[in-house]
Amino acid sequence: MTMELTQKEKKYMNDVIQELITMKATQEQIHIIKQQLHEHMEESRLHGIDPFEDLDTSAEFVKDYLEINKVQSPNNKNSILSKMHYLMGVSFFTITYLISQLILTMFLTQSFSPAYQNADFNYNILYSISDNLWWNTTLIVISLLSSIIITSLVGVYSLRRMNRF
Repeated sequence: MTMELTQKEKKYMNDVIQELITMKATQEQIHIIKQQLHEHMEESRLHGIDPFEDLDTSAEFVKDYLEINKVQSPNNKNSILSKMHYLMGVSFFTITYLISQLILTMFLTQSFSPAYQNADFNYNILYSISDNLWWNTTLIVISLLSSIIITSLVGVYSLRRMNRF
């Protein structure tokens, strides 16, 4: 037998449901919490106790419920994933830049040519792949832009793929 809730109880229940919706809880979680709150309020009334005596605010109640049941809020998941994606993005950018510099060195400069003899030139894959300053700068800019574009495309693809699941 279910009892009718008072206005104060209905308002608290709606506040909890709204808080759950903002925390992006599933419909199943919302239904379970709603059912448990309803039972708590009915039992409190049967025993002559104020149901709000041991209940916190709606936001604190939802936070505590999610902690107790080990349900991770979506905000925490996103922060963990964003740190992981940030590190993966930086490493992917670095690897892409190095590969781009190596390819440009092999095909557009004389640095790897056995016939090329320049005692003043010190080859470095990060910033010095040509002995001409303007050509070296152009190749570095090409490598940076291609790394940014490729890393961005891979990042967008991985985020879309992650959101699909």
